[in-house]
Amino acid sequence: MRRQQRVKLGDAVPFIAFVVIFLFFAVASRGKMFSSYNLMLLVDQSMVTILLGCGMLFVVAQGSIDLSVGVNLALSGVAATYAANIAGAWAFIPTAMLVGAIVGVFNGVVVSKGKVSSFMLTISMLIGVRGIVNFIQESLMKTTGNGSQKLPDSLLPLGSNTLRAPVFIVIVLVMAYLFEFTKLGRYGKAIGENERSAGNVGVPVTLMKILAFGISGLLAGVGGVFTVSKYGATNQTMGQFMEMQVAMAIFLGGVLVTGGAGAKIYKVVLGSLSITLIVNGLAIIGKSDSDISQTVEGILLLAILFITILVNSRATRRRASRKATVDGISGADSADAELAGFRIDKGENET
Repeated sequence: MRRQQRVKLGDAVPFIAFVVIFLFFAVASRGKMFSSYNLMLLVDQSMVTILLGCGMLFVVAQGSIDLSVGVNLALSGVAATYAANIAGAWAFIPTAMLVGAIVGVFNGVVVSKGKVSSFMLTISMLIGVRGIVNFIQESLMKTTGNGSQKLPDSLLPLGSNTLRAPVFIVIVLVMAYLFEFTKLGRYGKAIGENERSAGNVGVPVTLMKILAFGISGLLAGVGGVFTVSKYGATNQTMGQFMEMQVAMAIFLGGVLVTGGAGAKIYKVVLGSLSITLIVNGLAIIGKSDSDISQTVEGILLLAILFITILVNSRATRRRASRKATVDGISGADSADAELAGFRIDKGENET
């Protein structure tokens, strides 16, 4: 039988942090934080961060990182807008998703088959692809007189929240299902717990890494659609520093860089809302200077990471003690082998 999961203090940290931050700014802003307009603005500003975070979580759960999501968003948005203006409005969404997925799969193949550090690879992609995006924008400036492309008028309704919100909710729910209830998520967390042991009990490690980066890239493409449709055009700063914001949202939500069992979708959502809440709250109380905002974000991130590491230290020790037992399991012995609390049922027909 599957183990009974108990509520851990580490899982409650993101809720506690969000509530504390929200109440602080609610008091400091004298209730302005509770206005319906501001609450809607908070959700709207968090959408893209949450989408990219849901995609990156598949990578982080395996103990890797994808720092190319911001520039992938920019490339996908620029390529999709160009395709929509040349081939027609129908090409906008498919092109963005295709470009994003291609970049993601490329990252996954290089990391898994080339045994390259995901940090070094995606940092290189961040720099290299940003150069491509800047080149495209500069070329547009020479030919059209400005460094942006306008979205066709027929696609402007995509920027409406009445359409964006339902699509956003559906995507998050689908990602939550894939991460929590299918092999994509369960195997990914098993890899984060112990990659060698996961391979020993039949987890296709290489395939799972490629799929994880592919999903991260695909969601970056969706983020490109959301960003361009919201503003009605591309711009030169699109996606800049987005990867840092998404990474901060994930880690502020209490997900450790080592991945594993602590990776949860709700942590990404709460972390993203917390990041946006800090920026929004500082603006409301008149302290929106970038240096103040970055200082507050950095201090809070360090505090949350310290608390999360502290409350998960016992789980880390248990993980180490399980390693010897799991390493001795033969992949042919049983379809009920467990790896670090995850049931690896090789006979199941799951996505």
